[in-house]
Amino acid sequence: MRAGLKQKETDQSSYEFDPKTNLKLRNWFLKEKRDLAFRKNRTPYSTWVSEIMLQQTRVAAMLPLYEKFMDRFPKPEDLADAEEEEVFRYWQGLGYYSRAKNLLAGVRILVNEFGGKFPRTLDEALSLPGIGPYTARAILSISYNLSFAVLDGNAKRVLSRLVLFKESGPKADPALQRIADLFLNLEFPGDHNEAVMELGARICIPKPLCTECPLQNDCLAYRNGLQESIPEMEKKKKEIPLNIRFYILKTKQGILLVRYPERRFFKTIYSLPFSFEGKHPYDADPVLDWNLKPSDLGIKFKHTITHHKIQGFVSETELDQKSEKNILNHFRKIRPSIEIKYCNWKNLETEFPSSIAKKIKQTFVKDGTVLPGLEN
Repeated sequence: MRAGLKQKETDQSSYEFDPKTNLKLRNWFLKEKRDLAFRKNRTPYSTWVSEIMLQQTRVAAMLPLYEKFMDRFPKPEDLADAEEEEVFRYWQGLGYYSRAKNLLAGVRILVNEFGGKFPRTLDEALSLPGIGPYTARAILSISYNLSFAVLDGNAKRVLSRLVLFKESGPKADPALQRIADLFLNLEFPGDHNEAVMELGARICIPKPLCTECPLQNDCLAYRNGLQESIPEMEKKKKEIPLNIRFYILKTKQGILLVRYPERRFFKTIYSLPFSFEGKHPYDADPVLDWNLKPSDLGIKFKHTITHHKIQGFVSETELDQKSEKNILNHFRKIRPSIEIKYCNWKNLETEFPSSIAKKIKQTFVKDGTVLPGLEN
């Protein structure tokens, strides 16, 4: 029986792949690949930006934000010169702002220490903040056509089924990386890696579309009727319901926003102060241990952050000069790392770059709520 690979009898972790399997995969990719914006100009920088954006974000949601980001920061020098808060504004809608923070730090090192040219060695690529093994290999193979095989979630699924590899989870990654290295098309590594990931994203999905797969006849999982049970599904993290109350603290200077790294959410961006309510698994934040009694505005909204299902509430109060001073002194005493700034109601979404800010404003409009002094 012809196979796409054969496993060596002397080494159960080594495989020999039929070159025709790679050819079929590449031909399928060249014919069927999606016309995506980030595939039009595969510089190391553009590939870097797209790969970081695609972490924990679907392609459809990422594409319009990628194009706006690249229009504003077309070259690494443009991004390196930008202020962090402006970068966060262009990242809005993608979430996980630590990715943007690391990207900015990495690009600044690239410009200052590498002359703006992305390195060609794996070790140097891995030295840049926010770049792990997958991202480094993706950039080096896709933009420089260097022989590095990538291993993301889609690639793991394709390879596991192709060779009937039954292990899963982080402990299985070294073995899967060896399989990926052996399967790599050394003549066209960039196309190969994109083809494997494209196949995993569109065809070799959790419930696979095997009749549409160019590698159906080469797939050992399919031959053995195990394509839907390999790889084993990782247990989903249990959803955590959370009630979060956001506070609109109005002062003469505007609405008070805070940022500090010790809190559970929004570690890297400014946000309205917030607290958890009801039953929750986290420690209370002492920064909100104040004597004020803000008014509940009687509105609520829903939001999701990773595996947290959030019910949001909003309270507001107006601070006189003395109350504002006391609160700021309290903040700084409890959290010396705290940063503070002010914004007006009109710019809340810009200064608090989260979809939560948008939901809060939309809820006010929907409910006809009027906040004195915040219309501007």
